[in-house]
Amino acid sequence: MTGSVAPPRRDPDVRRVAERYRRLIDEGADPGEWAYAWRTELNRGGFRAVDFLMDEIVHAGKCIGCASCLTICPVDVFDYDDERPVDTRTEACVYCVLCADVCPVLRPPDRDLRDLIGYREPAGDAGYGPYSYGCYARATDPEILDRGQDGGVVSALIIHGLEAGSLAGAVLGDVLPDDSQIGRHRLARDRAAVLACAASRYTYSANTLALQEAMHADVHPVAVVGVPCQVDGMRLQQHSSIRLEMANWYRKNVSLVFGLFCSEAFTHESIGRLADLLGVARDRIANINIKGKVVVRLDDGEVVTSSLKQYRKWARPACLYCLDYSAEQADIGFGGIGLDGWTFCLIRTDRGHEAFQQAIADGVIEARPLADEPRGQFLLEKLSADKKANRPLPARMPSRQQREAEGHLDPKTYYTTGPGAPVVEQVE
Repeated sequence: MTGSVAPPRRDPDVRRVAERYRRLIDEGADPGEWAYAWRTELNRGGFRAVDFLMDEIVHAGKCIGCASCLTICPVDVFDYDDERPVDTRTEACVYCVLCADVCPVLRPPDRDLRDLIGYREPAGDAGYGPYSYGCYARATDPEILDRGQDGGVVSALIIHGLEAGSLAGAVLGDVLPDDSQIGRHRLARDRAAVLACAASRYTYSANTLALQEAMHADVHPVAVVGVPCQVDGMRLQQHSSIRLEMANWYRKNVSLVFGLFCSEAFTHESIGRLADLLGVARDRIANINIKGKVVVRLDDGEVVTSSLKQYRKWARPACLYCLDYSAEQADIGFGGIGLDGWTFCLIRTDRGHEAFQQAIADGVIEARPLADEPRGQFLLEKLSADKKANRPLPARMPSRQQREAEGHLDPKTYYTTGPGAPVVEQVE
């Protein structure tokens, strides 16, 4: 496909697709119908999806920054800058439509995706997606427990997979060499690299950008660790109906998808703002954790706290209309809620169950029942409900330009009440 000659572009196709797509949005159509607006054009040819994606999602300020369009593109049309794709090499487009096919904003998950993911039966759903069972767990290795966050289970599972040979690498989030609070993607292939990526950062990092390195180096099988928006994009890449080489590689070689519970991530500016709130120099912030408040460990070990309500002023706008707290399409979801020093684990799929139980059997992790601290499940239900309440899918948001014109850039101040309803302010 990479070496093929692109068909001549027919601008009316893009305009027709955009008009149909917008009409479905305005009519309040089921999200499953949105993709029909552009997917039917595949049979006609001449539809360059990158133009549609950039106009309707990226330039309109509705991009969530998951980078799926970039990592699925077979000809590297995109770069990634300021948490969004940039169509640097548009002329290279081969009209494959993959970038639109894997965009979680343009194409919410198909109804049959649940069958493709392989949820473990019987699967319940208490408002936070299908799951088989939950528990608390923590690493048994003292170094992993010390370096990890809230039990270190994700790091322990990945290191166990690497050492047992069931994994060759893992797509993780790391930090910049000169700034421990600014995230970047990394392909980790050994214990040291995994531990270097351990613990949480609350600025956004498009971890899945490391998938390109894994594919180009043919490192497989790999595990992918990401927040819910990245998990959604990963699943669309794995199960795209456009069976090109890129999608086939992800489907065959991404063996585990680990999701991190997430209420919101924060802008890079937020670190400096948090330092100002605490009255400390920015470079003194060593670690940030959120436990109903912002808990900050300084470089001398001192722990100080700040109001989460204040800090949320600097949340990423895209996070404020996300509907998924617990990574509902992951093999296992992980969060730091409930029992202190333990990871809340939500096992969803057969693959997740097998990896988790093998780690217990091999003494890599230990587990406790959720009944030991019922507050964890209460918080999961509450935080999941909070994410789903009055947060429209980004496709239904006014464009960034509209929000700026009306003086409401924060997308959380909007919601719609029904098909064709006007945009109104949200009452907090």
